[in-house]
Amino acid sequence: MSNTNWWTRPCGGFDVLRQAVPLIISTGSLSLMNFTDRMFLMWWNPNAMTATMQAGLLFWTLTAIPNAIAMFVATFVAQYHGSGQLNRIGPIVWQGIWFGLALMPLFILFGPFFLLGFRVFGHSAELLALEDQYLSWMLWGSGGTIAGEAAASFFRGRGKMNVEMYVNIFCVSLNIILSYCWIFGHGGFPAWGLAGAAAATAVSMWVRFLLYVGLMIHVGRKDRRFNILGGMNVDVALLKRLLYFGISSGSYTFVDTLSFTVFLMIIGGLGDFEAGATTLAFTLNLFTFLPLAGIGIVVTSMVGNQLGNNRPDLARRATNTAAIIGLAYTAFFGFLYLAIPNLLLGAFASFSDPEEFEAMRGMSVILLRFVALYLFFDSCIAIFASALRGAGDTLYVMKTTLILAPFLPLLCWLGIRYADFGVYGCWAVLTAWVWTFSAFFTLRFFGGKWEKMRVIEGELQKM
Repeated sequence: MSNTNWWTRPCGGFDVLRQAVPLIISTGSLSLMNFTDRMFLMWWNPNAMTATMQAGLLFWTLTAIPNAIAMFVATFVAQYHGSGQLNRIGPIVWQGIWFGLALMPLFILFGPFFLLGFRVFGHSAELLALEDQYLSWMLWGSGGTIAGEAAASFFRGRGKMNVEMYVNIFCVSLNIILSYCWIFGHGGFPAWGLAGAAAATAVSMWVRFLLYVGLMIHVGRKDRRFNILGGMNVDVALLKRLLYFGISSGSYTFVDTLSFTVFLMIIGGLGDFEAGATTLAFTLNLFTFLPLAGIGIVVTSMVGNQLGNNRPDLARRATNTAAIIGLAYTAFFGFLYLAIPNLLLGAFASFSDPEEFEAMRGMSVILLRFVALYLFFDSCIAIFASALRGAGDTLYVMKTTLILAPFLPLLCWLGIRYADFGVYGCWAVLTAWVWTFSAFFTLRFFGGKWEKMRVIEGELQKM
């Protein structure tokens, strides 16, 4: 390959897109799943749609640190792979799997305490009941969700993104079918409503985990270099190393998600229409956010591989290439959100109450303009923060998030209490908050300190 052509050079456009396209399709299918679930629930009960957003985000907040630890397995896999230490891959993946499975009983045990969070923000009685119901069901899928991320890391860290694409498409399709049957009572099933949507998601997550483990064992039997079958035991030293780096990375995810969850709960306190319109806008935003997260996974993998191979120049090139792709992707969707918002929102109107939907539609159109304003900066966060995590620069990511993340809910709360903020004032704060986060991660990346960092054992790094 040419070393000068942007498209053909190593870690250039072709290399990045070759790995990114399967994950964009994969995460795009997850966006479709969320869109479809919320569309079904909008038809069933608009408050149920809102409850999936509020309770779903609380679920992801509760599982944020464990999920991030499990996902950080991919950074270990990438650096072990890049340094040629393939026999260390199986053991690190299994540490992540056992960690995820062991946590599920704790989530279920403390579930009733988590539910108290909804009562602090003045949500309506109907919305509270629906949020409680959704979160209770989702907690039963927590073990499969976390352990599934660790198992997926076996493929992510080695750049085998096609596997994730096929697994996710299958599980998303399963989720959509189960949701349709279990929400409305089709196919001989009872109509479970919101509980059916949550149960369908939990079942799909467990199926996803089992598929990844089955495929990983299949690969391990064919190629014993990965030490899949021999590395199943708990390795305390390796687990501690995973937790050391993973908790820093997870703290970023936890605090960020918690701040965003509190932001949504504050919006929920403004009224059901404001909460519904916000849910509609963020549901469409998922078509950009989740694929950008997929590109971030590719960046983490490529940076880890190249640093394991002691090629920080190629790690930097891969990240810059991904940033250009992110710019093009967000520019396209930003145009759509500004040009045809009513068309994009049309699917939610099909079986909804016309007057009720119209009130939310007008507000959602304006909120999509805010989304268009912060989209590119969101892509910078996804890509540059992923590069820092791929190198192991997790302490900076954690400290920055701990400082900046609380400002989103705090400024919104102060604005509502003292400056008569409504939903648009809160969204203006959100937009400025995303811009600020983007600046911190972008400047850190171009500062270059991450280029000398590694997460694998020093004696295993390629010289």
